[in-house]
Amino acid sequence: MAPLPSRTSSLHSRISQPIPEKLKMTPPPQQKKSLCYGYAVMGLPKEPNSWQKAVPLPQGKVMHMKGAINQYYVPEILGSSPRIEQDPETARSFYSAMRGSFPHDVEVAVGKTQPQCVSHCFVIQQDASRTLFGVTLRVWSRADDKRCETIRELRKRMDSSSDYSQDENYWIPYALCFLSRYPLYSLLSDYLKAMWIHWNKATNLFHAEEVSRILTFPAPRPNDLVRIDMKDYALCYQFPPTPVNFQNFPMWPLFECLSLQNIVGVIEAALCPTSRIIFASHSLGMLSVASETIRYLIRVYEWSGLYVPVVHSRNLSSIVLEPGPYILGITSECRGLFSAPPDALLVDLDRNHVITTSPPTMLKPSQRAKFISRLQTALCGDIPITGVPKFLKEAYPNGKLTPCGQVIVMKGKIDTIEEPDWWKASANIYTIIDRVCQKSITNTRLKAVFSGSQKQQVMTKVSMRYLNELVRDKNAYSREVFEAYQDYINLKGRTDTEIQRVTKRNNFLVEELENWKQQFEKFQAFAAQLTQDAKKMKTEIESHKREARRLTHQIDQQQVDFSDLKKRLSNSEKERENTQKSLENAQQVVEALQRERDAIKVELGKLKTHYGQTVQQREEAQKVVLHLRNLIDGQAQHMQVVVQNMASPAEASPEEPLTESNRSSIISSRTATPDLKASPEMESKFFNSISPTRRTSTLSLADTTDRAIRERTDEIAVIIKNITEQCAKAVDSLNLAAEDEGVADTRSYSPDCRRNSTAMSNLTCDTIESCDSEIQSDDEIEIVDKKYRATMYDINGMRAASRQIAEISE
Repeated sequence: MAPLPSRTSSLHSRISQPIPEKLKMTPPPQQKKSLCYGYAVMGLPKEPNSWQKAVPLPQGKVMHMKGAINQYYVPEILGSSPRIEQDPETARSFYSAMRGSFPHDVEVAVGKTQPQCVSHCFVIQQDASRTLFGVTLRVWSRADDKRCETIRELRKRMDSSSDYSQDENYWIPYALCFLSRYPLYSLLSDYLKAMWIHWNKATNLFHAEEVSRILTFPAPRPNDLVRIDMKDYALCYQFPPTPVNFQNFPMWPLFECLSLQNIVGVIEAALCPTSRIIFASHSLGMLSVASETIRYLIRVYEWSGLYVPVVHSRNLSSIVLEPGPYILGITSECRGLFSAPPDALLVDLDRNHVITTSPPTMLKPSQRAKFISRLQTALCGDIPITGVPKFLKEAYPNGKLTPCGQVIVMKGKIDTIEEPDWWKASANIYTIIDRVCQKSITNTRLKAVFSGSQKQQVMTKVSMRYLNELVRDKNAYSREVFEAYQDYINLKGRTDTEIQRVTKRNNFLVEELENWKQQFEKFQAFAAQLTQDAKKMKTEIESHKREARRLTHQIDQQQVDFSDLKKRLSNSEKERENTQKSLENAQQVVEALQRERDAIKVELGKLKTHYGQTVQQREEAQKVVLHLRNLIDGQAQHMQVVVQNMASPAEASPEEPLTESNRSSIISSRTATPDLKASPEMESKFFNSISPTRRTSTLSLADTTDRAIRERTDEIAVIIKNITEQCAKAVDSLNLAAEDEGVADTRSYSPDCRRNSTAMSNLTCDTIESCDSEIQSDDEIEIVDKKYRATMYDINGMRAASRQIAEISE
């Protein structure tokens, strides 16, 4: 790379610097001479209802891009610096830039993925001395849900038969545009694309920081190096010494789209004084590059005709038919809107075709062949036709920034658009084409001399360049007048529509005024009525206030009572809880008592069984006692007889042994009560014990004295008496004797004994009945137990008395 000059103009980007806290949203006042003339944002307004439909062209219909809705909308300038209200010249420049940014007006795309962003250049020829160069970047923004719904409704109005999905995404295009007095296409285009990558999430910072800085950047002088520092690299361009040598765009893409024969034909046509060249391509970037390449290659000739690299579709039919030379660029979508003039060259850059009815005759066939051969030699042979390069179709190839201008890498590595190897001999190509251009100029002058044109000296004072400029200005003024007339017609139509709308609105407002008048009169009547009602209401309000105070006092008292009741309720709740706990405890006690009662019932049943056994034993004991009683009575009688015999021993005869008759008498006396029977074992034991006793007593009475007999007799009498008393007590306590109604012999029972037996029997029955009746009471169980124990005690006493009687009997 050539050494940098001493004078350098630089613009440092603030991508790597911190953003200040407060940003000045309004740019500083623009200097008279600056690098950029202005900046603008074009597109559709925010509200879809305010979008203005584009009027269909009478020549035909422009084809839509793939995935776009079938409607064009008129773009608007959404913002600019300087503002379009500043002066008419600024507004005129920005509106021309808007037509260059949207040559087909605006179309909304539909799809899930965002369309490709594109970048291209354009030229605005204001007059012969003023020309603006612009670069634009078209970006896409996805519409939000509200705008999507509005767009969907607008589409339904246009075509109600179609069914539009609710999941469709709508993409709205916007154009960011820089205008400059210098043809810095690559520099400004790379800077615009780089800034959009860094600031697309914060457009306000982009407009405030980067745009304001580049608009205030002073215009460089010849041979200055313009340098714009980015984060890791710098964009630069070396200003040429003369304006004619400005070349800040790639020229080699034209040689990949057209063959050398076609390029030579286009250059030959451009050298003709009345040449007309029309470039056509789908890529707007390729149209600008092709037009600028041809104009730069014939810079020696100094092209002075009409130059519009990107023509708007509405001006196409009129510009194509204008007299004079021109170089135009149109999109392939507009190809059906016009018919090319017979002497024009229609160059299809996408298919490498050149269509014309009158080929150029500026060069002879031999010169043309020599020209082509020299170009082939400089380029080392034929160049393969590959079509439009990708970086001219997309602003961000492969989804990243790829600068196509001069770049100084400061850190890391950055991908750039590299020139092909065959373009290294571009200096030789420039030399060859410049030589051809100079020869064509010389040949033109010689032809004029030899053709006798020197006789017309007056006409030779006006140069062809000046004539072309005059024609161009005339055509420009004609277009401006026609555009002004069209604008006037459109404005008049919009004004008439607005007047009708305003008139309709005025009539509606007049009717509304009458209605409001009537309502106002009604309101006045209502106001008078309301005044009277207000007085009444005031009196009622005072009474209500008093009532409210009374009710307030009553409410306060009720709140106090409520608090007391609340306390009482809390206490009652506590008591209820305690009572509930006590009830649960009592329930547990009742359940325990019930279990004990069941156990006592079981035990009492056992006692009943035992008591029945005891009663049976008592009856047997009663029978034995009665039997013993009879025996005792018989023994007492026998003892009385013995005592009598002992009183008169002399009279007494020897005691005879107990014979069978005596035994029978005793038995007869014993069996006087047939109801009371003794067991055979007890009788045998008793009689067996009597006989030896008698024998012993008989032997003893014969051998003892009277005194001893009396003492012994007294002792026996005392013992018998005791036994008798004990038996009586036993019989009385047990009350076991029952009345014997059917017994004939009652000699052995005394009245007291019978009463005692009856009482004993009654007591036994009463005891049993009382036990049966009192068995249901839990508190009287102890009484039954005590009675049972007393009965058992009496039975035990009877048993002891029986044993004593048995001992005495022995």
